[in-house]
Amino acid sequence: MFLNALKKSSILFYILLFVNTCYAQDNEPLIKINDLDSLHNQFYGQASEEAYYIHNKLLRQSKKLSYDQGILSAYKGLMWYHGVNSNPNIDSVLHYADLFETKIATKSIKEDTLLIKALKLPQYYLNKGQILANGFGLPEQGLESYFKVYPFISEGDTKLFIGYNISIAEIYYHKFQYDKALEVLTPLLKDTVNIGSFTKKLLLKNISANYVHKEMPEKSYPLHKELLKIAKKDNDIPEIWWTTNRLANDYYKLGDIQKAIDSAVVVRKYCLENKDYRLLFNNTAYLSTFYHAAGDLNKAIAYREEAIKLSSGPESKKDSYDRLAEYYTEKKHYSKAIETYQKKDALVDSLRSNEKKALSSYIDSNIKLLKEKQKSQQISFDIELLEIENKKQKLYYLSISTILVSIILILGSILLFRKYKKGEKIIEVLKSNEKKLLEEKIILRENELEASAIALSQRIETLTLIKNELNEIKKPIIPKLEAAKQKVNDLIKSASDVSIITKRIESEYPTMSAKLLNKYPNLSDTQIRYCLLTKMNLSIKETATILNVTPDTVKVARSRLKKKLGIPAEISIKMFLDQLSAE
Repeated sequence: MFLNALKKSSILFYILLFVNTCYAQDNEPLIKINDLDSLHNQFYGQASEEAYYIHNKLLRQSKKLSYDQGILSAYKGLMWYHGVNSNPNIDSVLHYADLFETKIATKSIKEDTLLIKALKLPQYYLNKGQILANGFGLPEQGLESYFKVYPFISEGDTKLFIGYNISIAEIYYHKFQYDKALEVLTPLLKDTVNIGSFTKKLLLKNISANYVHKEMPEKSYPLHKELLKIAKKDNDIPEIWWTTNRLANDYYKLGDIQKAIDSAVVVRKYCLENKDYRLLFNNTAYLSTFYHAAGDLNKAIAYREEAIKLSSGPESKKDSYDRLAEYYTEKKHYSKAIETYQKKDALVDSLRSNEKKALSSYIDSNIKLLKEKQKSQQISFDIELLEIENKKQKLYYLSISTILVSIILILGSILLFRKYKKGEKIIEVLKSNEKKLLEEKIILRENELEASAIALSQRIETLTLIKNELNEIKKPIIPKLEAAKQKVNDLIKSASDVSIITKRIESEYPTMSAKLLNKYPNLSDTQIRYCLLTKMNLSIKETATILNVTPDTVKVARSRLKKKLGIPAEISIKMFLDQLSAE
């Protein structure tokens, strides 16, 4: 009785907790879009519980705001989290990858360039490939994801190009095809000037790793030396010690066993002091091999047993079991050798089982996703059928309504057409009269402007004659006469103010200057003035008077203008300008 009551209370508690959580999520305050992006950038690539919570919060908030970039960023972050946390789950990886790729498929790479760039789409496909190939042991599936990166590699994007090729080479490396990996990687060393030290170090590590497995220390040694040099320059402490450890292996392969041991012992001291157990495993395995080569079986066995305890990966542990069994056999500890081989066989069986399980899970997850898509497509198909039926009914009613409306419109149109024809004739007469009045008005305005310009020219000419006559009176100097001369000069200058004249002309021909400059942008202001004065039909003498130049100057200017405008000899400048004005 008590247990039943306790059970009911527990169920009620969890229901209330769930409702409270949902309510809290629904009522959580909205975050600004900039802050959402900042959260994603801060927590993307992390495998902590906090990162998981943040990405889910980012997803909820982005959905409320209908913010596509935030939704896609959350899918991307959750895919990475489920692939690299302590309990990776391929179902969740494929689920969020499918949500991301389905949504991104609705976006146009050309139209949504900024979104694609913000999401770092090539990096997403590289990360997905690394999770499938390296995390779940599915190199072929990882390769499918890597191939999707290629269309995004633009010319000059050396960093992405190298990252893509390194990922492809890693697939070959995991499949023990070291020569193919080197075919991909080696040419990349020729173009490392414009890449950062991080990418260069990654490239050197991958190339040297293939040479190490091909047992070509003469090739791996110089690469490790260069890698160590860059790591020291960057003060990259982990990389310095990892490379030093690799160099110890190079010394061993090159035959200098004591130097290999001395170098590895220095690295071991660093690992123990700094608790770098991942490097310590590699270092311990190396020391075991080195001491075995030096003939010290006891140390070789001790270090190999320690390496097995430190090993985190089944492949490396399998290799250590093989080596340890060989050492026991040499030591004639046959029972221990058999026990070690049995442990190795159990590990191999477990490894193959996990590989099959991972592949099976991958296939099952893809089948689930396929079924969900089929259901979605069926629902969409049913909705389309209903819409078609509704459209047919609407079309039937619309057809009847259209026929009735058409009859009414035809009758109305006949009446309107008759009225329209009558009105059209009246409009034509009015338009004809209006056109004549407009033409007469333009001619009148042009005549007025021409007359005004001629009058101005004559006024300037008269004033100039008066000025010349006054100038002939030199003695005696009469103050009033000098003042009169000055006034005449001022009047001539005022009347000859070209800017005032051209402004008035331009007000009458507002589009002429624009047309000339548009068609002949090299024309000077003075040449524009000559064009406007010629358009007014002023003679050479009248133009010279207004511009306060000699008639010969006007002739030369007009001749040059004609050449610049490309006017044929048989056409005058006035005719050319009238044609331009009419266009």
